[in-house]
Amino acid sequence: MRGRARQTRRPEELARELALVIAAVRAEGAVPLRQIAAALNARGIPAARGGAWTATQVRRVS
Repeated sequence: MRGRARQTRRPEELARELALVIAAVRAEGAVPLRQIAAALNARGIPAARGGAWTATQVRRVS
């Protein structure tokens, strides 16, 4: 895969993977966005810009 197709594929893959992780965290009982953010941070999953997750960031991707 080259160029533009490769650039657009990666964010889509990351979004799918993140959706699965968020669904698993919710299945474990985390409902508030802060709890989901804390679970993502505890699992070592970096936010979009490499920092820690916040409730606002979780809301944007959910």
